[in-house]
Amino acid sequence: MNSMKAGVPFLPDVGGLSQSMAADLSFFFMFCGLSLALGVFFGRFKLINILINAYIALAFIAVLPADLYLTSPYAKAGVFLALLIVLTAIDKRLFDLHISSAGTDFFWRLIVMSLLVSGMLSSILLSLIPRSLTLGLISPQIFSVFAAPLTSVLWIAVPILALLFINNRLK
Repeated sequence: MNSMKAGVPFLPDVGGLSQSMAADLSFFFMFCGLSLALGVFFGRFKLINILINAYIALAFIAVLPADLYLTSPYAKAGVFLALLIVLTAIDKRLFDLHISSAGTDFFWRLIVMSLLVSGMLSSILLSLIPRSLTLGLISPQIFSVFAAPLTSVLWIAVPILALLFINNRLK
């Protein structure tokens, strides 16, 4: 009964719940809200272009000289964001891909893709920042959802697979 007086410390013993569950839930709701705002703000045309540009920017990050990132622990994430913004600004007609508005299920496709693109961008950014700095910003549970090695691979692969599923479903 003594362990329950403190309130939260007994939670890890019950099903592995987080001690910072309120912060994790706040992050989750903020992530979902910002993802939906991203989908509504950019719309179906630009959302797919951002997805493709994120892959291109990540490929550039992998081949750029390591000396470029020595100035700051945030340099890699900053270069990624700069490349993403530049590519998104110049690709007006580079890619003619979009989420089709055909059919009655347009909104669920937009919501799913906005969540997946936001998750992928969050995963990339969190994995580019050193782990010690990232864990100072978010809880270990959120880190494991977005930046653990296996989940990073999933966040990179799932948006493309979802896009294939969504576009094949329309044919």
